[in-house]
Amino acid sequence: MRTKHWKLMSKGAMVLAIATLSAGCGAASAQGNNSSGVVTITLSGWTSSPVEAQLMTKELGYFEKAYPKIHVNYRPISGNYEALLKTRFVAGDAPDVIYVNNGGESSTFIANKDLIPLNHYIKSSHFPIQDFYSSALSLFSSHGQIYGIPKDQSPLALFYNKTLFQKAGITAPPTTWAELAADAKALTKPALHQYGLINSVQEPRWAEFLLESGGGVMNAAMTRMTLTSPASLQGYRFFVNLYRDHYATTPPTVGAQWGGQAFGMGDAGMVVSGNWLVPFLNQTYPHTQFGIVPMPKGPVNAETLTFPVAYGITKDSLHPQASWTLIRYLTSKQGMTKWMNLGLALPVRPSLINLPYYAQHPVLQGLIADLPQSQAWTFPPGFVEYVTTTMTNQTTLVIDGRESARQALKVMQQDGTQLLGQ
Repeated sequence: MRTKHWKLMSKGAMVLAIATLSAGCGAASAQGNNSSGVVTITLSGWTSSPVEAQLMTKELGYFEKAYPKIHVNYRPISGNYEALLKTRFVAGDAPDVIYVNNGGESSTFIANKDLIPLNHYIKSSHFPIQDFYSSALSLFSSHGQIYGIPKDQSPLALFYNKTLFQKAGITAPPTTWAELAADAKALTKPALHQYGLINSVQEPRWAEFLLESGGGVMNAAMTRMTLTSPASLQGYRFFVNLYRDHYATTPPTVGAQWGGQAFGMGDAGMVVSGNWLVPFLNQTYPHTQFGIVPMPKGPVNAETLTFPVAYGITKDSLHPQASWTLIRYLTSKQGMTKWMNLGLALPVRPSLINLPYYAQHPVLQGLIADLPQSQAWTFPPGFVEYVTTTMTNQTTLVIDGRESARQALKVMQQDGTQLLGQ
């Protein structure tokens, strides 16, 4: 699956969205069983494209044929997904089944007890939970309890423009940091509005460099910030120096809204992105010739970030057993195979990485190769604003030359430690 794009909503839009969600979700669950014994449940999530919504609707039709006693109301949510769901949880009428996202959303919902544990359902139905990447599954687990079944994921990999590489005389994509920096330099031609790498300076675009140098933002238990460690500083410096040396830049420099758009426009020789960029390029910039390779290896490893999404059952569900039946169906091998064949995201089951679809679309092999060496992107509750503002602002100061890398990490370390203390 994909990273959500957060958007600010006007007060009027928020009220309208909440009203729409209330009418579409709470009422469906409340009606319970009708006279024919059919249970009605509601599934809510977001959609990245009309194609995704169409496939889900089609899949739910197949599900209802297989389970005629369960009717599913599919109600995608527009707007600020997490904020709207929090409103429903407060009201006590959230949808039965929801998409649970990464980046702190899963930890927040789990901490707030908005989701029910699924261990009983997993055990009683003999669900093959062992056939899931541990990096994805761990994001939706806490203290031995599983609160979400991963549906898909998208790791970060390196996309490169084959045409620009050929013009620059580069015969192969980079596999190390040194090659990445050298290629970025060779590809940068400001007079042609062209840069070696174009990405935002948001945390998901530099955290993998900390991992590859043996550091990280915080420890695995998310109880201690580790930004000021020598290893983290090494990885962070490598990233920001690409910008300070002017071999990398941000999307607005070339009139783009995000790195993927700049890449499709032909202004970026490389971009760090996930699987969501593939259908965007195919639909919007079909003439861009590109390849995808795993992230270049750092001093310690070649780890990267991945963005899993799961299905969870909310505490407000009146029909958790029917909700589990739906989740089990959608995350079965058969259900996931249909979903993967859409090309929107990658498997969370290792047993599905050899699907015929991937042999027919070899460009995706670079992303698939990153799955075994990826860490799920997540934060503790209360960190969303810190990640989107403090971390981005500090990194912007560094690449503008107004602060050193060490100073920026120190500020981020202090603010993050204060949040953890709360």
